[in-house]
Amino acid sequence: MKKIMILVNAAKPGAREALASLGPWLEGRAAVQTAELADAILHTDANLVVVLGGDGSILKAARMLAGQEVPVLGINMGKLGYLAEFTVEEFRTKFDAIAAGRLPVQRRMMLLVRCEKGGAGAGEYLVLNDVLVAGGEPHRMVSVAATIDGEAVTTFHGDGVLVSTPTGSTAYCLAAGGPLLMPPLDALALVPICPHSLTHRPIVVRPEVEIVLEPCGLQKEAVCVVDGQERVRLSRGDRIRIRRAPSAFLLVQNPDRRPFETLRQKLVWGQPPRYG
Repeated sequence: MKKIMILVNAAKPGAREALASLGPWLEGRAAVQTAELADAILHTDANLVVVLGGDGSILKAARMLAGQEVPVLGINMGKLGYLAEFTVEEFRTKFDAIAAGRLPVQRRMMLLVRCEKGGAGAGEYLVLNDVLVAGGEPHRMVSVAATIDGEAVTTFHGDGVLVSTPTGSTAYCLAAGGPLLMPPLDALALVPICPHSLTHRPIVVRPEVEIVLEPCGLQKEAVCVVDGQERVRLSRGDRIRIRRAPSAFLLVQNPDRRPFETLRQKLVWGQPPRYG
């Protein structure tokens, strides 16, 4: 391990203190650079990126790296810690194995999202979790026409439509009644959000397709939300094109954490009701 980039979410309690303790400890073990999480693209020649924050911090770090396939390790300073699997102490005790490349690194598929706005060009975003098209005004139903590889699927009427990766399937996708897609499975979930219909159901599709979502109907505007963090306002006729990104996100796995164990512990999966 030659170079480590530490990205710090300064808004997280304990993140700056963790950086202050890790910096001196890493002296002599690796060359260390630090930066705060931001919306800007980060170019780095580091061999490892360490994120001090929570799951949302890792989502932002994925966009900062802009497709650079550098292994990312999350030290949890947040609430859930589903992607950020390490504590500060676990990072220290496992550092030799991390530096030697002995810990598993999982390739997580990402999405390339292109927002085509009539007469105003297009914006592109890299997405690790999900893409949402919803109503621009709160509590107003939105109509979203969906196509897959140019074939009309249906028009969803409700709170919106979500396209999720396997990484995002335990986030908004799960809360909306979508399927759990266990990484490293490569697939996409198309999930209607509170549809005003008895027939709309989530759809799982292969990752090579192109999904196009277009707000339509009577509402004046809609919104596209990327990874729950960035918003783009949409008007009728605007389109969101979603396809697999050419690069993957490399996530360092904690060998002491197993996927289904994490679901049981973090999401209290399968626990019986607490009667009486």
